[in-house]
Amino acid sequence: MTERNHEDYTAYLAGLAPAERDRVLHYANQAGQPFDNSVRDILTHVALHGQYHRGQINAMLRADGIEPVNVDFIIFARSIDGA
Repeated sequence: MTERNHEDYTAYLAGLAPAERDRVLHYANQAGQPFDNSVRDILTHVALHGQYHRGQINAMLRADGIEPVNVDFIIFARSIDGA
């Protein structure tokens, strides 16, 4: 599932024309409340929202006396670059 997600996002972003990033989408949340946001804002939200949940998980681990993993992006980037 994760691999498919990665492939789909990669294909979507590769085909996204620069002008499309500012296109406004009209949608409703799960409660039916309408919103208007640009593709750029939605993609930024997707990128950042996972970090919010990783922070929640780490807070719960700390509360249980467990040392959480480091979730800083720069640490991840360094591990990918081999630095």
